[in-house]
Amino acid sequence: MPDSINPYQPSVAVSENNAGPVSEIQFRLTQRILRYGESKYLIHCYSIRLMLGSMLIIAISTVIFIVTVYLGALSFFTALIGTMIAATTVYLALVHHAKTEIRQNLKQYGMEDGAVCSVTLHKGSVIINTPTGLYDWPAAKLRSYKTQKGQLLLPRESIFLIIPKVNESTRAEYKRLVKAIKSQTG
Repeated sequence: MPDSINPYQPSVAVSENNAGPVSEIQFRLTQRILRYGESKYLIHCYSIRLMLGSMLIIAISTVIFIVTVYLGALSFFTALIGTMIAATTVYLALVHHAKTEIRQNLKQYGMEDGAVCSVTLHKGSVIINTPTGLYDWPAAKLRSYKTQKGQLLLPRESIFLIIPKVNESTRAEYKRLVKAIKSQTG
């Protein structure tokens, strides 16, 4: 019996050796992609603070809820809504300063809603071109994370760069750049 044909297998193998040089990827930042990157930044950089804060919020909210319902001071739904509002307020307070700092740094770097940016890798540095200028971050000092919407790059300072998967380059160029950056990040 002849070999069956797998419809999911590519018909031509792509060799990584003939992939070519890393090209420049150009993209437009949107409010949506910036907020997504910000949330991923907070998860990666403030994970212990968020985890401990969340556990403390849950414990305090549970105690307050049980006490108010047990004493009959408030109805079940009023106590539930009150503890949810208090928990949300405390949680937002945990990350408020970090969000403010990140947004100021993004603005300083020219990474705002509607900004057209480009990124490339050259001689071990990630070169970022934004409306406010050209910046380079040593690739060895970056942390790189794959996310659902693109590649998140985190330098040592309070800022991030998210390279959206949906950009003005081909999928192969995007993957080549991300692979090159990841191979040099620390």
